[in-house]
Amino acid sequence: MARKTKTIQIDTGRDKGKTFLITEMPIIQADKWAQRALFALAGSGIDTAGINPNGGMLEMAKLAISVISKIDPQIGGELLDELLTCVQIIPSGGRARILDIESDIEDLKTLFELRKEALLVHIDFLTDGNSPDTN
Repeated sequence: MARKTKTIQIDTGRDKGKTFLITEMPIIQADKWAQRALFALAGSGIDTAGINPNGGMLEMAKLAISVISKIDPQIGGELLDELLTCVQIIPSGGRARILDIESDIEDLKTLFELRKEALLVHIDFLTDGNSPDTN
């Protein structure tokens, strides 16, 4: 089965009109990302009672992106940057290519939106009422 993808078009700001393709990480990469994030959260003093650090993306969804700001900035930055490895830009009339963060993104809102959407690609089964165990 192919990995999930999502196309995002930016409608406002300096990146208005740009299109990005987000592709789900391979499962092992996604699971390791989620485990690193959960361990970082646990080590930062955030109350993670009831969260299984070995639970991968499902457990990460329980904490959501809003708590990432409480992680050590270096670790949090690395985790957020890794989400961008899922993103490619689709130039006007072109084919998707690797994202060059320095030149392809000009607006902070776009950067936040792409990271959020990259996370959502991995946990969207929670919002549509499906569980990976029931499919």
